[in-house]
Amino acid sequence: MSGGLALVLSGGGAQAAYFGAGVAQGLAELGRTPRIYSGTSAGALNIGLLAGGMSPDALTHLWAELGSADVYRFRADLYRLLRPWQLLRLADDLVGNALGVIGWTWLLDTSPARKTLAKVLDGDRLSIREGVVAVVSAVEHATGRVTRFTNTLPPEHRRTDRYRQVELTVDHLLASAAAPVLFPPVEIDGVEYTDAGLVANTPLSPALAYEPDTVVVAASSRRQATDRPDSLDEALGLLFANVARFAVEQDFRHAQTVNELAKTGATEKRQVELVLVEPSADFSISGFVRFSPDTARAVAEHGRSRVLELLG
Repeated sequence: MSGGLALVLSGGGAQAAYFGAGVAQGLAELGRTPRIYSGTSAGALNIGLLAGGMSPDALTHLWAELGSADVYRFRADLYRLLRPWQLLRLADDLVGNALGVIGWTWLLDTSPARKTLAKVLDGDRLSIREGVVAVVSAVEHATGRVTRFTNTLPPEHRRTDRYRQVELTVDHLLASAAAPVLFPPVEIDGVEYTDAGLVANTPLSPALAYEPDTVVVAASSRRQATDRPDSLDEALGLLFANVARFAVEQDFRHAQTVNELAKTGATEKRQVELVLVEPSADFSISGFVRFSPDTARAVAEHGRSRVLELLG
């Protein structure tokens, strides 16, 4: 089965979650319903809910109702924070061994997010709508290999061993959103997975594997001058925004090249309409883990308006 509309939602923390929900709202307002959903990180959370039947309006409302406490909490196991025996080695390598004193490899517990998602989904499993494809990208923690978890495999001639047909669950969504250092890896079938955002932030290629007619890519960041960050939250936001922007540019440029080759008949792949939806140059988004109802509404509305500008 080929054709139809694909919606690709990138990562980028809270702002990506809000912007992606707004983009979905805009498409719904235009009467355009995706058949294929592909997402990573915050985008994976959105596509899981949308593919499972949540309306874009309900998704936006959900984000506007959630605060940080509904998504994460600080770790309580302080006894694991320091490894005092490493202090004896500080003289050998001050910086390296000072870091070795810290026993935590991630900072924030995502149990609240698991509870929130299970409540919204009325359980741990996603009930994907008939005829809809959902692809959630995550990375094997130990190897860095990207895995595409999906309810439906792509056509055989577009399929690779990276795709795994599964019954999608909350675990797959949290694995895709498990930003390294911030959040803990998620174990699935004995393998730990983390956020694919650093290596496959904009999962355009898996959407193209299902041979849609049109692909709408929601990118919550754009290349623009920004003030020097003055907090860890802003520094992380800038880091992931830059990674996201690089991924968008690379993926989009490659897809455009394939389109040009398809025009000349130099490839068997078909031409696809590509639409990139990103914030306008004068719209600033910040706060990677800052979940705020007011910000959610403002950013989602901007995503919605951008779709209407581009496709309305």
